[in-house]
Amino acid sequence: MDEDTEIGHLKRRLTDLEGAVKVLTGQLGNRHLELVGLVETTTKGLELVSATMDRFTGRLDLMNTQIWSLRDDMPVLMADALAMTRKRLD
Repeated sequence: MDEDTEIGHLKRRLTDLEGAVKVLTGQLGNRHLELVGLVETTTKGLELVSATMDRFTGRLDLMNTQIWSLRDDMPVLMADALAMTRKRLD
């Protein structure tokens, strides 16, 4: 093969490679934008889940406090109920 033919062949191969790189770069750029969008959507969703879990935890803490308070008040409530029952029976 002479030099001019080989140079032409190498230029065609180089052009093909450059074209392939441009296609891949474009595809990666599109995927990057999609990934950025996915990250934003996921972050918003996780923030909503976190806020919901915080409210749920707060409600559980309130219920826990009220149940323990009821446990502490139960003897007095039972004594009052028994005293009222005795008064009605007398």
